[in-house]
Amino acid sequence: MKIFDTHTHVFPDKIAHQAVAHLRELANGIPAFTDGTAGDLAQKTAQVGYSGWMNCPVVTRPGQAKSVNAWAAALNHWPHLSLGGLHPDDDDKIGLLTHIQELGLHGVKLHPEYQEFQLDDARMEPVWNYCEIHELPVLIHAGEDIGFKPPYHSNPKAFVELARRHPALTIVAAHSGGWKLWDEVEEFFPTGANLFIDTSFSLPFMKDHGQMARVIRKVGLKNVLFGTDSPWQELSEAIHDIATCGLTDDELQDIFWNNARRVWKHCPELQA
Repeated sequence: MKIFDTHTHVFPDKIAHQAVAHLRELANGIPAFTDGTAGDLAQKTAQVGYSGWMNCPVVTRPGQAKSVNAWAAALNHWPHLSLGGLHPDDDDKIGLLTHIQELGLHGVKLHPEYQEFQLDDARMEPVWNYCEIHELPVLIHAGEDIGFKPPYHSNPKAFVELARRHPALTIVAAHSGGWKLWDEVEEFFPTGANLFIDTSFSLPFMKDHGQMARVIRKVGLKNVLFGTDSPWQELSEAIHDIATCGLTDDELQDIFWNNARRVWKHCPELQA
């Protein structure tokens, strides 16, 4: 079975150890299952049989996007693909989005907590409009975050409203649609449409094993992407979490591979 991990994080080799240590401290000492480098992740993915994976860099301050995206583009070679990023307070967001596409990056990663924005923030409307017109997927942290305190900047209702306002925008709501807000995902998320979820860093924190299966059924089998949030989730355990949700082999192959082909339809390796 082919496996594509939609949601991973790596850092430049010279700062990876420092970055992982800092993020672990913010998140109350959660374990890390790689050392944060692309090389270590590649070794781990080979051990569990991945076919490919997506790096999801977060631009944490204005003016950082060009250097982050240049670094991400240098890594963006199959099987290690990468998204790009920008910050809501960047001046030339359209220029940055154009450059993301010119670099061959596969979409935009955004994080409402680290970047302090809400999904209906006026600063983000040019981003949503551009990505909708140019078929550039956006993968967005959804719900609570283990490293932050409430009030949080996003929730399932806000994702549903964003999808309603921008019906041609491809949205991937990370962490099964809203970390620790999965009751709301079950209640409010539509089935199908342009609103996808990834399964990263979710099931171990759900109230019962059946909730993941219910979320998957509610969102729709064609709108669920496999993800881990590596280094914060051990890869083989994440695969096992989804494989034990009572799904058929065909349904599992949709989640592990086929749905990523639908989201990143311009990636030739995923289409092969």
